Amino acid sequence: MIKKQAFQLSSQRCLRRCNLDEIDFSEKEHSPCWINIENRDQDSLTEILESVGVHPLAVEACLDPTPASLLAVYGKSLFIALPIKAAWDAEERQYLWIICLPQIIITISEVAVPALVQIIERYSEGMRFHAGNTSAILYQILDHVIDEDMAFTLKTRDQIDWLEELLIEDSDEALLEKVLPLKRQLTRLAAVFEDQLYCVSSLQTIESESFSTINLQEYFRDAFLHLEHSSRVIGRQSAHLAAIEQQYQINLQSKTNNQLRLLTIISTIFLPLGLITGIYGMNFHYMPELSYHYAYYTVLLFMLAIACLSLWLFYRRGWF
Repeated sequence: MIKKQAFQLSSQRCLRRCNLDEIDFSEKEHSPCWINIENRDQDSLTEILESVGVHPLAVEACLDPTPASLLAVYGKSLFIALPIKAAWDAEERQYLWIICLPQIIITISEVAVPALVQIIERYSEGMRFHAGNTSAILYQILDHVIDEDMAFTLKTRDQIDWLEELLIEDSDEALLEKVLPLKRQLTRLAAVFEDQLYCVSSLQTIESESFSTINLQEYFRDAFLHLEHSSRVIGRQSAHLAAIEQQYQINLQSKTNNQLRLLTIISTIFLPLGLITGIYGMNFHYMPELSYHYAYYTVLLFMLAIACLSLWLFYRRGWF
């Protein structure tokens, strides 16, 4: 079932909830309004979009079953397909579709978007938009979405710091299993930021009846700079995670080498001892040492001396 909310901008530049049926879209001088829709039910969504005058190509793009990042102008309809990250551990890429018309902005999503919920709560309770038009609402939508994604980036940074602590403490043998999911998260975040950066940068060059950055240039430039900073942060985190993974592999290889070194030392020590044991284990009748009364103890002492000498030599060479 499709869920829709309608708001009008009051004279104080705040959101005022209203009934969608109460708005007369045929009047050119009606107050700027925002329509938020959840669930892309094809028939209901088409009916709503057509009733407010959305261009057919924008309606078609909004209903595309295989969405992709897009910013396009169809007549008086400015259409934006903005990738978002609804949750930190979300596997699938989600989209927020935004349609700007003269005095109308429409947001469409499959599920509730926390950033939109925050805007509705804050600007219905006294906070005021920077300007009394839909472009100011669009800026707040972009700004809150970017801030939300940046929060996910900070959470990823905390996870990487935690992995680094595990690496330093050498307390986790399965660290590599925790690195791979983080690498996927960073890849998804990087792709989201790249597409958002494209949309925000393109918006700064668009001037139309549906959208204008007049008196809002600094705000949109600030959003652009935040996205650039977020992209750099993601790049640094990817490099940091790659360094942790590389160090983990080095540590793992070092442990393997230490184990092999220990086995080599043990084998080297027992090699001459095995040779001596093999010689005196031969069943020859005439062996001069067999008749010596203290031969057994002498051979044992000789073997012990060889083992101690080998250990001392290995220690001097720094093998352990």
